[in-house]
Amino acid sequence: MDKKKKSTEVKKPAQIQIKGYQTIPPTEGLSINPNNPTHHADIINVLFSNEGLALISFFSRTPGLNVEECRVSFSHALAKKIVDLLCQHLNYYPKSASPQIETKKGRVSKNP
Repeated sequence: MDKKKKSTEVKKPAQIQIKGYQTIPPTEGLSINPNNPTHHADIINVLFSNEGLALISFFSRTPGLNVEECRVSFSHALAKKIVDLLCQHLNYYPKSASPQIETKKGRVSKNP
């Protein structure tokens, strides 16, 4: 009997393209690296330090495994600017933390 082999190659799109109205704030005058990949994230994990830094890890879901795509560290001041930009652009200003954001003890996490 001749068994046919199936290809195990996974074909990914060459580039994720996201179109929008404008970049906020504008990137004019900034050096943009076209070689940086664009990632899709399904899960976000945030760590706040006592030294005034925040670390965000982005994960994507794959069958049977969550894979970290990238992580970014920045100051609390920049974190606040990111939140302000997201709230302004999405016209979403929560009065308190989402009930989906809970600590391991089941309590809603507080802002640092």
